[in-house]
Amino acid sequence: MNQHPELVTAPLDRFCDLYEALNADRGWFGDASSLRFAAMTAVSCPGSPQEVASSIRRMAEEINRLSGWFGELKSPLRFIIAAILVLNRDDASEFLAEVKRARELFRHANLRRGGIYETMAILVMRLQNDLQPISPAHVARFQAIYEEMKRHHWWLTGPDDFPACAILGGQEAPPAEIGMKIEEIYQSLNESGFSTGDPLQTAANLLYLSRLDPVTVANRYSELADRFRKNGVSIWQSDYDELAILTFLDHPAGRIVDYVLEDRRIMERLTPKPDRSLTFNLAASITFLELVQVDDNLEAISDAKALMDMQSIINAQQAAAAAAASSAATTSSAAS
Repeated sequence: MNQHPELVTAPLDRFCDLYEALNADRGWFGDASSLRFAAMTAVSCPGSPQEVASSIRRMAEEINRLSGWFGELKSPLRFIIAAILVLNRDDASEFLAEVKRARELFRHANLRRGGIYETMAILVMRLQNDLQPISPAHVARFQAIYEEMKRHHWWLTGPDDFPACAILGGQEAPPAEIGMKIEEIYQSLNESGFSTGDPLQTAANLLYLSRLDPVTVANRYSELADRFRKNGVSIWQSDYDELAILTFLDHPAGRIVDYVLEDRRIMERLTPKPDRSLTFNLAASITFLELVQVDDNLEAISDAKALMDMQSIINAQQAAAAAAASSAATTSSAAS
């Protein structure tokens, strides 16, 4: 993906300032969660918090205008997508035009329709290709990785895996090798006591980017989970992707957990107050940005940018799923 400006030295303060600037114009019925994810995505954007927030809102308004009455991006999800576009100096109209064009390539390859997940996958592929047009070869590699995922977990793999397939398509290894390594990580995590299912598959997809062997990954992952539990923090399946982000950090588990707990206390003060899952998500992301810079490892920082892009897409994905579940619940309630 595009190289972003250098990571900021005080990401927690930067996040809080960005969220405050975005939240100031939220309105009574606005969605605070999407604004928090947008602020997290935009932490390394240059400019004052007010300037960045204004850029995100302008981009979101343009996405809203261009999406039509019933577009997928009419939802608050557009703020997260807008933040990604601002971060990568992209243009809303050009991005949406590429979505329309790339979807034709997907249909030509007989890929199933993926709705918002397909849109996010195209966004990832566009960023990987430095905003240049996606080619049939890019789609073919994407499809090969998707088929590898289905080969290992046909009952789990679906359109919600499209964004991960797009991100993994940017790696250099052959699709079969990527699929096998992810499966080894998945099985190692499961053998360490973590429940099988979609959240574990997402975690394994993330952890492939760590370039660590499956046993080392599982040991780090388990040690972090154990340390959180000893500090009174339950680890649910919804936390698996955050735990994966923290596993990248080459720091003692105790130090990582201490940072997360301290950052989480700050997140709990946000207005309106986030739920426990969201405070953990935000604290884990901030801790990652804080600690990945400590060793001044430029390669790690470069990898961190790609990883945080992936986390932004996952956050958008989870926000889309939550919105769909809420809409289904409302429809069901109205029909009863």
